[in-house]
Amino acid sequence: MQRNASRTKPGNLKPFFPFAEMPPEYVIVASRFAATWSADDQEIILESNSEDTNDYFLLKGVLLVEDIYGATSRIAAGTERATQPLPQLRPSAYRISAEGPAMLIRIPQEVTRRVRSEAPEKDMALEDDATLDITQSREFFNDFKEELRMNRVRLPSLAPSAASIHGLLSGSKISADQLVSGIAMDPAICAKLLKMANSSLFNARGKVETLASLVDRLGVYSTREIAACFAFRDVFKNSSTELVERLHAQVSQAQQVSAMAAAVAEIGDVADPDAAALAGLMHNVGVLPIFSYSMHNVAYAMNPNLVDRAVKKMSQETGVLLARKWRFGERIIGSIENSHDWSYEPDGPVDLASIVITAKYHFVLGRTGIRSLPKPHEVPSIAAATGGKFDEKLSLGILARAREWMSRAGRR
Repeated sequence: MQRNASRTKPGNLKPFFPFAEMPPEYVIVASRFAATWSADDQEIILESNSEDTNDYFLLKGVLLVEDIYGATSRIAAGTERATQPLPQLRPSAYRISAEGPAMLIRIPQEVTRRVRSEAPEKDMALEDDATLDITQSREFFNDFKEELRMNRVRLPSLAPSAASIHGLLSGSKISADQLVSGIAMDPAICAKLLKMANSSLFNARGKVETLASLVDRLGVYSTREIAACFAFRDVFKNSSTELVERLHAQVSQAQQVSAMAAAVAEIGDVADPDAAALAGLMHNVGVLPIFSYSMHNVAYAMNPNLVDRAVKKMSQETGVLLARKWRFGERIIGSIENSHDWSYEPDGPVDLASIVITAKYHFVLGRTGIRSLPKPHEVPSIAAATGGKFDEKLSLGILARAREWMSRAGRR
């Protein structure tokens, strides 16, 4: 039984319940734990009173099902009955055997359970409600928390970055490094991949803190396929040019702070530059649900100033809620929580929050100049992240190294 088993393709799982109702990225992850195998005529698939912990799905052929009273029935591939897992209790109340050659999929029941708990519930039609004011935290957070609870939060991507990622991923071959550079272009796609890599599906103790370890955990194939699913599914479709420009500005900020955070970590030799880069990319992730929310509310789309006020008032708290729900590592959550606070002081050794704050300081400095900022010596994180050696020369070195990171990632 179960000879010559091979890894199954996501498309083989998709017709079956519960995978038929899931977004494709969850089917891709589940397929990593599934195997396809062929059964010979009269081969036993499940023995009565067995303690098998797998779910079985019939791809091809016919199975004979016999209950404890000797009554028999048949399951044929392609029928409605075959879309469900084979009858399975523990211990099994059925003896199931192949009636002629058959092909089946085997997947651990624990994987199926975890995928069902992680995947969004079936999407319901969104109702336009132009009477809500996104600047009122109660209404926004009630809706946002409900979306979080239902695992239905969507983070918008910009069409150009989605197209670039889709083009990169559509090649016949791609290395892990190319994949990392590609997905680093879009903070929304990174956040969704980070959610999946840190989910209970992988039952892993350590949290992913770099894009390289994310690709390692999901696998190059799965990361590529999942990123391709995201690349156009959640593109920001609002017709307001002003809102698109505002979202573009937030994405650009995430990319540049990411590069500067990597440069700070590398020059100061205080942290893994790749971990700093991911923390920088996620530092303003809370703005993305606000833009997504605005896509479905005409009043906000017509008044971008409302969205500006919402971003200023609620993006930090939104980002922390999202990061905790999606099981980001505590170091990344801390950087999201504190990146708005120039007075933040690390309790102990330098942390990712201090590095991201130092990076954000340089980003704002390049946009508005020193007049809008506290003096560098008044920002404890800068001293912590640079070992107390911050000066103009070091600052210029950070900016130069950040430009190299941006160039390497293919960002503008």
